[in-house]
Amino acid sequence: MTADRNSKNISYPAQLGMLIGLIGAGLIIGALISVGIWMVMTGRSVFSMPDDMLKPQYYYPVIVIQAVSTFFMFFLPAYVTALICYYKPAKFLGFRMPFNYKQLLVVIGILLLTFPLSGGLAELNNIIPIPKDWAVKFKAMEDARAVQEAAMININSFPKLLISLVLIGLLPGIFEEVCFRAGLQNVLTRWFKGPWIGIILTGFIFSIIHLSYYGFLVRFGLGVILGLIFYYSGSIWLSIIFHFLYNGVQVVILYLINLSAKKSPKDIEESFPLWAGFLALALIVYLFIKFREYSLAKKPAHIEEENFPDDDFHNWATAQS
Repeated sequence: MTADRNSKNISYPAQLGMLIGLIGAGLIIGALISVGIWMVMTGRSVFSMPDDMLKPQYYYPVIVIQAVSTFFMFFLPAYVTALICYYKPAKFLGFRMPFNYKQLLVVIGILLLTFPLSGGLAELNNIIPIPKDWAVKFKAMEDARAVQEAAMININSFPKLLISLVLIGLLPGIFEEVCFRAGLQNVLTRWFKGPWIGIILTGFIFSIIHLSYYGFLVRFGLGVILGLIFYYSGSIWLSIIFHFLYNGVQVVILYLINLSAKKSPKDIEESFPLWAGFLALALIVYLFIKFREYSLAKKPAHIEEENFPDDDFHNWATAQS
């Protein structure tokens, strides 16, 4: 077994602890910087910030703050961890792994099937029995979330659409994927020398941070799909593209809704029944089989030595063929 020449031989538990600690620090730093951005962009007091952020006239400060805070909370901790623990952090994070058009087309196919799958998962989430007092609390949380989202849907012009695609679609897609897939999942998958613990645990955490019980299974399923894309391809770019397109579809639909007379949008997933989710899941499994084949077939011989040492998680995917 050859050693990973990119590694600085820092243990995986230490890498995980470092990443978690930096995420905590990034949360604090991002919050402090966000307060400064808010005061500069709005001229309003920090004490009125929680209420003001729900008002449509402060749309731009809100999305700028969202992008900045996710950069400090998600992207920077993962990059700094990779910088400390690996000689080539971009390689560890999957930025240097190319992909081909077949992989991209399959990813787009999986993306389209994700919406009916999410519809089925949302319906399943709703029918799971829970105690009444829990249901009351979760409903209150969903209502508060709906109020917050209502402040974010005033995308009523084409320039605002383009800005929203960048600040709500692209940047969160980059920052979250670097943290969760290239960072957290990458460390866990290498640590446990196999995909499933890392992918499932990362998907669980990815869903939990969104603080939505009734959207838990939807975001968990999305996290698992993104995790499998990264695991089989080794390229963080494909996960970023998927995440951006998923967010981007939501943004475009909000824009189209604002151009129409309908002003009470529902999530796309609510349009699909449970049976559609099962059918979509079967098709997604098939597409992942093809995606894995395309990912393994595209690797030239030199990649095995340069980018895929024996203890690297990408080699475990190869070994399964």
